[in-house]
Amino acid sequence: MIDRLTTRLGLRLRFALFFAALGLGGAALIAGSLWHGHARAGGPADGYVMAGAIAAFGLLGLAAWIGLLFDENVAKPILALASDLTTRARADVDLQIDETQARHLSTLAPAANAINAALAEARAARQRAIERETARIAREKALFEALFRDLGEGAVVATPDNRVMLYNRMAQELLGEIGLDRPLSAFLRPEPVLDALSRMQKARVRGQISAETFLAASADGKRFLLGRVSPIISDEELSGHVLIFRDATDDLSAHAHQDHLFNNLLEGVRRPAATIGALLDVLQSADDLPPESRAQFAKGIEDEVARLFDCLADMSARHSAVKSNRWPMSPVAVAHILDGVAAQVAVPLTLSETEEMLLCDGFAVITLLGALIGHLVEEGTRDGLSLSTETEGAETRLLLGWQGEVVSDGQLTDWLREPLSSAYGDYSGRDALSAHQTDLWAETTAAGHRIVLPLAAAAPRLRPGDARPEFYDFNLPSAVAGDLAERPLSDLSFVVFDTETTGLSPRGGDEIVQIAGLRIVNGRILRGETFDTLVNPGRPIPAASTRVHHISDEMVQGAADIVEAGRRFHDFCQGAVLVAHNAPFDLAFLRLKEQVIGRRFDNPVLCTVLMSAGLFDHSGQHTLDALCERFGVSIPPEARHTAMGDTIATAEVFVRMLGLLQAKGVTTLGGAIAEEGRMTRIRKAQNY
Repeated sequence: MIDRLTTRLGLRLRFALFFAALGLGGAALIAGSLWHGHARAGGPADGYVMAGAIAAFGLLGLAAWIGLLFDENVAKPILALASDLTTRARADVDLQIDETQARHLSTLAPAANAINAALAEARAARQRAIERETARIAREKALFEALFRDLGEGAVVATPDNRVMLYNRMAQELLGEIGLDRPLSAFLRPEPVLDALSRMQKARVRGQISAETFLAASADGKRFLLGRVSPIISDEELSGHVLIFRDATDDLSAHAHQDHLFNNLLEGVRRPAATIGALLDVLQSADDLPPESRAQFAKGIEDEVARLFDCLADMSARHSAVKSNRWPMSPVAVAHILDGVAAQVAVPLTLSETEEMLLCDGFAVITLLGALIGHLVEEGTRDGLSLSTETEGAETRLLLGWQGEVVSDGQLTDWLREPLSSAYGDYSGRDALSAHQTDLWAETTAAGHRIVLPLAAAAPRLRPGDARPEFYDFNLPSAVAGDLAERPLSDLSFVVFDTETTGLSPRGGDEIVQIAGLRIVNGRILRGETFDTLVNPGRPIPAASTRVHHISDEMVQGAADIVEAGRRFHDFCQGAVLVAHNAPFDLAFLRLKEQVIGRRFDNPVLCTVLMSAGLFDHSGQHTLDALCERFGVSIPPEARHTAMGDTIATAEVFVRMLGLLQAKGVTTLGGAIAEEGRMTRIRKAQNY
């Protein structure tokens, strides 16, 4: 029982009780001694009582004073050292411990720093060993990422209970805000996929392991995805399944467009053709028509022929637009096209260096340029060939230059009539240009002659220096049924978020102007799964608020209102625990708008202010800046007091706090919420 009582009482409280007991015990001894002296010597009791009271109060005061000094110079520094050591042990923080906070504890602080240094060295040695042992795995991982990330089709790997544990860029483009550990049903209509899975399972029971096809709509109904699902078998057990899919919406739309164009063409041709036929019959059968009538009939035929040509021209243009939309255009690096041309031709070719990207059929462009070079050199009157680029607006122009004889427009026209290659059948260079909705021409400059081919530029999907998003996690915790409060913290997904507002009074009319969120899955901050949007507050932003978060009225013009932004953020938070620094403040703004948004923000919530108060109860500083300093998290000055900047900092702090909570014995969501409830009364006295 004594051990349990000792565990429940904090160090400072135990020291306080010790000095209180010392003072009360001394007062009791003084009272007993005076009573014994009075019993032996006799005489008036007033003097004894007065002396006893003075001595007792003096002793109690002395004990209280010494206790306060002890608390300030011994107990608090000991707790601070213990907290710093625990933080560095559990949260992988390698900062030096501040020895001035324990200057009255002699060599204890230097000893703590020595332990910290030894711990840092051990951690560094362990890290070096891990890096050596995992170098091969890291290379294989990088190869896997490079191969999988930019597949032309969408790809998703799901757990047996249909949670996402891997996806690629194309899946992200097709399904929108897809994320790790989120249910497939949040992005795809589940019935077709479940039906394909059922057929796959039945085939597996029969001993057949094969892919099953599905046609499913996206969750918002805007896309139709045609794909196949395959099982992942490990140790004779189903450990998940792979979905490979592409957007069938364009195919369906193009098919409908073509049918519509064909019907319009028939309607547009039928009437002029019938009218022309009738007029010709009249002209041929009536030999005695007056010249005026015959001229009118001839004019009618001319008008109908003109209408027929207009219809054909309109249909041709609309058909070209549909055809170009369906043609296999994709982002291609210009450097790859230039290298492909150089590999295809057998003549010296000077290539320029470029980082431009094109949206084109790369094979057709390479084949077309190779054919043009072949024609340029076949007569032996041209040399000094080169390939370079220039950018103008949304176009990147490929420039095929040479020295020698010029190329006439007639020659160029003849070359473009020829088929590109046997792989394309009768498909000619002119057809390729039409599919790309472009043309090429020859011109002469001061540097020589050149053929100019303009093509649509495409921005690279991932620029050098961009943070690489996390597209997979094969160690997702298993889904556990039952009370969420009993789930381990390590098994939960979190959304760390922050808001910027017009002011500090949600009930006084202040509104949200920015919301940012960041997901944490399996203890990893997923920097590729973020939510960040400006919100039009529907009212002016005070200048004082703009000075803090730098968001002005001009910046939120045209931004989503709280209804649209709130619904999108609610979808982003589905199935996650919400985390914020001073969460009651941010949640107050969202919950007051629940009726307008039409969604309830009833997710479990954790607050890093209350977590800090419970973990570092010896300190009164629980601001985000103080926590970042404690954990060695740096916030760039330009990112502070921006929604995403503060969100990232809070997420970095939070993942380090999880280790400290576990060391304290708080391992479940219910335990963390109970710990916060215990600290609520402390929060009122904290500076945050």
